[in-house]
Amino acid sequence: MVLQDAPMGICIFDKDDNFVFFNKEMESISGMSSCDVIGKNLFQSVPDHTLGGEANFRQFYLNTKHSLRRSFRQNMPIITPNNILSYQSISLVPLFDEDGSYSGMVCYVEDVSNYCLRERGLLDKLSGVGKLESIYREVPVIVLKWSSEEGWPVLFVSENISQLGYTKEELESENMHYIDMIHPQDRVKLLEAVSRFTLTDEACFSHEYRFLRKTGEFLWVRELSLLHKDEQGKPFRFEGIVLDISDKKRYEEELEKHTAELEQLNALKDLFSDIIRHDLLTPAGTIKGYVEILQEIEGDQEKLNLLKVIEASTKRLIDLIESASKYERLNSIDEIDYYHTDLVNLFRNTLLDFTSYAQERNITMNLSSNSSYYSNVNPLVSEVFANLLSNAVKYSPENGRIDISFLEDADVIKVTVTDEGDGIPDDNKTSVFNRFKRLEKKGVKGTGLGLAIVKRIMEMHCGGYGVEDNPKGKGSVFWVTFSKAACNPDRPKVR
Repeated sequence: MVLQDAPMGICIFDKDDNFVFFNKEMESISGMSSCDVIGKNLFQSVPDHTLGGEANFRQFYLNTKHSLRRSFRQNMPIITPNNILSYQSISLVPLFDEDGSYSGMVCYVEDVSNYCLRERGLLDKLSGVGKLESIYREVPVIVLKWSSEEGWPVLFVSENISQLGYTKEELESENMHYIDMIHPQDRVKLLEAVSRFTLTDEACFSHEYRFLRKTGEFLWVRELSLLHKDEQGKPFRFEGIVLDISDKKRYEEELEKHTAELEQLNALKDLFSDIIRHDLLTPAGTIKGYVEILQEIEGDQEKLNLLKVIEASTKRLIDLIESASKYERLNSIDEIDYYHTDLVNLFRNTLLDFTSYAQERNITMNLSSNSSYYSNVNPLVSEVFANLLSNAVKYSPENGRIDISFLEDADVIKVTVTDEGDGIPDDNKTSVFNRFKRLEKKGVKGTGLGLAIVKRIMEMHCGGYGVEDNPKGKGSVFWVTFSKAACNPDRPKVR
């Protein structure tokens, strides 16, 4: 849930470059839906123009996968499937399993199109006007002109340099140079970058560094400047603008911090899952075994009653541990196979496991279908049917009735499970599918994870799920939907 609602685009690839996660912000940035990409290969399913060509995201991804080091690329031009040019700052973080082997890649994306287009507009204006003062009047940036001589003497600066504590007069005097305003730790890198730039034929220079205020504090800026050369091709003057990007830098630092926190939380989640699967289930099973032995040898009825309470509590504990473990395994699955399956036959097999339980309470379970309904699903769907049946039996009154129906509409198959229980208030119809959410009812035991497992499995199938009031009276109708497949059971479909 945290990743889905994160204010940045996040997608995850497995070690074979297949999409396994694609959050809501990523859908907005890329113009693609998660159902269109989950389980598919990055290089086979995403158009080349979207990847930006060999010199852009494709090569960036491959280089990161080869180096196995975290990589960052800012302002990368990407063409969306809607043929819209966007600029994205992208961070790639390799993932590793317990053995230290490469297991996939996390991609964090920030759409910086507005920021980049604003920069390009400023540069176009800079190259198209004769006087830098006109730019100063139109945009809230510091405008400068400086010589290429040692120290870069300032030839002109806009009066809004005062926001850094300097005056126009002192900067344009011989007592202070442009290099004096650069943070000492950034000067060597900036000089090297400018030196390399002067050897190219490019017209615009762009670089990020720290600018010193007169008080000694610093702010992050981005320089956008034009280089002028003399008749011999030697640089003699720079003129450009300086933009304050301190907010952008703070956001990048926060992004790095949140990335590290997410990695730590993921490690803690894995540790907790291991504790659930191994360290809790074993002692709970041991308690259950000894309680059963004590019940066989104990003759005191009062003590037997206490042992029954312990047995019931231990059984609920084991059910909770097994359900939580099952739910966590579902969340950790990267990809699943899909097989051509008759949903009616699969549901009938599931009914057999609940026959004795329903007979104990004299509940009738009716599945009426004269047809076969085929869909490409994973065998995990039997867990969906089992949890829907378990929920219906738990909440149905004695001598009640449960009806299972299959409805067909266009390309969708809808499976419904109708009970005669107390029903679910409208305010809770969505929340019952959340983890550990179970409506209170005296005498009903459960973990609150059954419907959460239904939700997770249906999301893996890009299917729908929900609950409605029983139109024939008291009770509820739980439903799930699947995409319809051609009726050919001899031909499995695997993804």
